[in-house]
Amino acid sequence: MKKLNRILVPTDFSDGSRKAYSYAEHLLRFFGGKVDMINIVPTIKYLQENMKKLGYPFSLDNDVYPQIMEHAHDSVRKEMEDHLSEEHRGEPLVKIGRKAYEIILEHAHKERYDLIVMGAQGLHADKIIRGHVTEKVIRHSRIPVLSVSGSVMPEITQNILVPTDFSKFSMRAILPAAIMAGRLKSRITLFNVNELHGSEPEEDQNAENDAIRKFRKKVAKKVHDFFAERPKAGLQISPIEGDELFLHLDRDDEQYKIPFHVERVRGISAHYEIVDYAEQHADMIVIATHGRSGLSHLFMGSTSEKVVQWAKIPVLTVRPKQAQEQK
Repeated sequence: MKKLNRILVPTDFSDGSRKAYSYAEHLLRFFGGKVDMINIVPTIKYLQENMKKLGYPFSLDNDVYPQIMEHAHDSVRKEMEDHLSEEHRGEPLVKIGRKAYEIILEHAHKERYDLIVMGAQGLHADKIIRGHVTEKVIRHSRIPVLSVSGSVMPEITQNILVPTDFSKFSMRAILPAAIMAGRLKSRITLFNVNELHGSEPEEDQNAENDAIRKFRKKVAKKVHDFFAERPKAGLQISPIEGDELFLHLDRDDEQYKIPFHVERVRGISAHYEIVDYAEQHADMIVIATHGRSGLSHLFMGSTSEKVVQWAKIPVLTVRPKQAQEQK
């Protein structure tokens, strides 16, 4: 995610999808750019085949779909006029297809959008977890996807949570998080879960504090080494001064100094600890996802999928080009 000039927002005209319009609109106040809105008209394959067999004097393709498309196009345009400022309105789009997520992704990849913003729940989604179409788009998208639930807007994003297991794969989420944090003037918390498989011996407070300081220094070196190998990212980490760490982002002739915190907790379930911490302390989660790489048994595969499903705050998922890179 290098810039946010073009955002694609899918809509089914539900309250869930309208939350995405509002979030995208507010996001562009910081980044600039345009929002294109897309609605998918489902094909009715079996009805069409039966109509042909029965010899009805009209067809879906020639008589029905054109009217449906025209009505949908008008509806999308009205949604944009009602919910987006004129300066941020892009194109109203209507496509026909059997699987909405495939049509959304085909268009998004072909047109090279910078970001897809979706409501976590659409018309037919469960009220608790992210909806089927949103989940499918996240899983298969080659570009970042921001799924939105609730009413938290970008301007009050104070803390962005980046879960990591310190693999190279998971560390790639730091850069898009930094781009968001720089513009939104928020801090980043790099969050690691030390998964327990049984009880751990208790430590006295001094020993634990000393362990935390050593851990932060170790993490700072990992982040430094990771981005030293990727100078084009324009991201560096400052040496620890006391307990303070900062990321320094230099992109597009702009410089940002981003407060960077490291947090580690102990827990039985990584995704539960991430979601629980985020609900209390964060306003957005940025997490890497494997997509179709077939590595769902690894931490940042199964864990990221569960975080996406259960988080109640906006989740930005990024799929690195080399999703197979682990260590």
